[in-house]
Amino acid sequence: MLKEDAINKTCEKLIKKYPSEAARITACVRRTAALWNTRKDGGAADFRRFCLENFLTGPDLDSLLAVFENKLEQAGGHATALLLKLRREVDEDTGPLNPADRMFAAYSPSAHFTEDMFLAKLAFLALLNFPLKNLEACMAEGPAWSREDWARTRLAQRFAHRVPAEIKQERERAYAEASHYINSYNIFMGRLTGSAGGELFPGGPKLISHWGLRDYLKGLYSDGNGLAGQRVIQTVMERIIAQEVPRKFINSEKHQWNPEENTLDGAKAEREPDTRYAKFLEIFRAHLKEDAYYPAEPSHMDRKFKLEREIPEAEVEKMFTDLLEAQEGAGAAALIAEKLGRPLEPFDIWYDGFKPRSGISRAELDRAVSARYPDAAAFQKGLPEILEKLGFAKETAAFVAARVQVDPARGAGHAWGPNMRTEKARLRTRIPKSGMDYQGFNIAMHELGHCAEQVFSLYKVDHTLLAGVPNTAFTEGFAFVFQERDLDILGLSAPDENAAHAKSLDTFWATREIAGVALVDMNVWRWLYKNKDAEPADLRQAVIEISRSVWDRYYAPVFGAKGSTLLGVYSHMIDYALYLPDYPLGHIIAFQIEEYFKEHSLAGEMERMCVQGAITPREWMRRAVGAEISPEPLIKAAARALKETAGKKR
Repeated sequence: MLKEDAINKTCEKLIKKYPSEAARITACVRRTAALWNTRKDGGAADFRRFCLENFLTGPDLDSLLAVFENKLEQAGGHATALLLKLRREVDEDTGPLNPADRMFAAYSPSAHFTEDMFLAKLAFLALLNFPLKNLEACMAEGPAWSREDWARTRLAQRFAHRVPAEIKQERERAYAEASHYINSYNIFMGRLTGSAGGELFPGGPKLISHWGLRDYLKGLYSDGNGLAGQRVIQTVMERIIAQEVPRKFINSEKHQWNPEENTLDGAKAEREPDTRYAKFLEIFRAHLKEDAYYPAEPSHMDRKFKLEREIPEAEVEKMFTDLLEAQEGAGAAALIAEKLGRPLEPFDIWYDGFKPRSGISRAELDRAVSARYPDAAAFQKGLPEILEKLGFAKETAAFVAARVQVDPARGAGHAWGPNMRTEKARLRTRIPKSGMDYQGFNIAMHELGHCAEQVFSLYKVDHTLLAGVPNTAFTEGFAFVFQERDLDILGLSAPDENAAHAKSLDTFWATREIAGVALVDMNVWRWLYKNKDAEPADLRQAVIEISRSVWDRYYAPVFGAKGSTLLGVYSHMIDYALYLPDYPLGHIIAFQIEEYFKEHSLAGEMERMCVQGAITPREWMRRAVGAEISPEPLIKAAARALKETAGKKR
């Protein structure tokens, strides 16, 4: 650690040489010193010499920014391309996995990059010349910054912390193992039985938890006899949360399982050990080892909200609770109960009857998809046409489509940005052996929204240091916008004067559901930091209790049923630490963007929004739609829809 005297003398020498740069010199030299390791980087004399020789001004400073921008794009892009190749067998449905596949997927080729940049003094070169700004400064000063100011800020922030490579590698290994567990957790619906012994879903599909189960449950709303099946799926989900599913049934079709009685082939069977929560804990403990290297953000919660989302945790939580406490929740619940002709049950958090597709059978939807896009290759070929149907000009549609690669996913599906302008965005969706079905197509449309954003915000942005959007919630917002237009692409949408109100209620209900899930995720992480020595069984019990607590506070009053654990079923809680709050944020952002698109074209405005790049969320939204991020527009739209519905009844 450098002594204060050495730091002060270095500042004095530089200020004497560049008196007009006093403020920048003081801030940058001190930040450089804070991460300088005298055992690895040199002593006080080495530090002083480095600073005196490498502090730049004027055209030299501009040139330095350009060099970093070019080199970091190449480094990040090639690292991402290599990572995707190493993970391919785990991410894509290429057949049975070899033991080496999982090991390669767990290896992070970029784990040592940041430390290497410090050892090569490149990280110090950036910190010495570009002032580091915290979130408060970005929010207060950012509106007046130039694009170059934003690029300089994002460059410095890339090297704001120095986490040892071995800790990063351990973290990536934990994520890879959790991802493999989640991607391999399938339920063979055709092997579920009832108390009478018969199969409940004869010939039913293999469904991944939780996405496949949830979406299949949603599809049963259009089935006149779907209620019994929905109750079974709820029981399956509850067993997953409680780790009560027989170990031999998971990802296997060799046995029959009665979820209600929890018997395998008619007899009691060994349950799965607490693997779900062991994987969760491995990720938690990997992040715990990072805490010491973030003195201003000493927990994963702090880093997720302050550094990644750049929206204060309390502000995010208030958005969710405001939405959940809005009186419109009770009105929407009453309307749904009336439509269903029965009291609501916990699984009705996934009510799907407001969507236009609710009146179309699953079989009809599957036929429409298979006729157009029977496999990944057909969807790939159809990308230009899909984008043109969404309103993009022929040239723009071709530009985006040429930079998106479609592949069948081993898991539920995802999108992965390229990070370099010579690479493609990866779109993965689950495609059964029988061909793409509606569920896979619906996911593919969601992922296409991600990919279109990734292409625009990389290929069209003026500074690649600003590539991307402010945080994951924003790319989720565009994904929801695309996903909502799936029936338009299939030619199954029909003009309906009530469609706008139905869409508002659908978004309100879906956002209300996922907001509770996000609160569970956040509260589980708070519990973990208070119980750092927890065992998997302890975490399992905590997730159950927290899920029930959130349910009883925000859902039981409108559902009339207490104690449900369903909010704890989401798989991203296990393999994407604290990702879940991005979904309700994404819905809130998507709704505000959709409102803007009512008077402006999606195709014309999306590119303009995306090329703003990774500035702060608040500033991005102000420039994109002229408003702050808020659930109020969605709540007000739900109120108008409920009032309109009540008026028509009268």
